Amino acid sequence: MVSLFNWLLDIMKTKFPYEHVINYETKEVWISCNSATTALGIPALMKKYYPGYIGRIGSKEYLDTLRNQLAH
Repeated sequence: MVSLFNWLLDIMKTKFPYEHVINYETKEVWISCNSATTALGIPALMKKYYPGYIGRIGSKEYLDTLRNQLAH
């Protein structure tokens, strides 16, 4: 269950420019990325939007799987 703090954090981070899934337990943000240029910018995005979290790249299919796993 997501705490109120995590819910508020989600609201504050709504301008993140790419499809993503946040795993609060592991402090990872999984990002859908189809371009090497986009991948190069992920560390800067992580510092801006999710400081202290690790950025990971995954396919849209993997993000869907992860989203389902985290919901249960």
